[in-house]
Amino acid sequence: FGTGVTVAYVTTALLAAIVAGLIIGTFELDGYIKDVRITAGGREIATDGGATPSDTSGAADAGGCSECGTTATNRTHKERVTAAGEGALSFFRDTLPYIAVGIAIGALIHGAVPAELLQRIAGPGNPLATPIAALAGAPIYVSISGMLPIAHSLTEAGIPIGTVIAFVIGGAGISIPNLILLNKLFERRLLAIYATTVVTIGITVGVLFNTVFAGLL
Repeated sequence: FGTGVTVAYVTTALLAAIVAGLIIGTFELDGYIKDVRITAGGREIATDGGATPSDTSGAADAGGCSECGTTATNRTHKERVTAAGEGALSFFRDTLPYIAVGIAIGALIHGAVPAELLQRIAGPGNPLATPIAALAGAPIYVSISGMLPIAHSLTEAGIPIGTVIAFVIGGAGISIPNLILLNKLFERRLLAIYATTVVTIGITVGVLFNTVFAGLL
């Protein structure tokens, strides 16, 4: 897309993410983080709703009980490797169907979907093109490097740059496999806020780019 678009994209997306993070931070949503387990130095430590081990252990020490805030279990290297492998396999099984769907959709967009149809759905004549693009990236589970050929094929088909960027942001932030993974960490309300924020950023940046770069690319 060229240096100018790249710099504008990085700057705009970064600023939008910072502003969104600051706004969400004022809502005090720490309680919507699920209990998770982290490992440190071969010890498995259970934490409660976003509190760190130091937070919970510090509170426990203040009350005169050094073991009350956390539950620690020594694990061997073999046990840690086994647990990591099981977790990776579980995530792979969860995401495999969506990977297959994403590859199929990407292939269709790249080689089978007529340019006229893309123009009708995501072209400048459709006022809902940018929101549609931000949501359309959800079922496509590829890395950002994998998104770029798809984005290039969309621009070659005449789709406005802002609409393409909204698609890239949506695909990177709210792909279904990503949401599955985040669902293990976030409660549904926080997950919904996250997804809404990503879509809003995608739409905002997309509309801004369509306005600023209209006729320049």
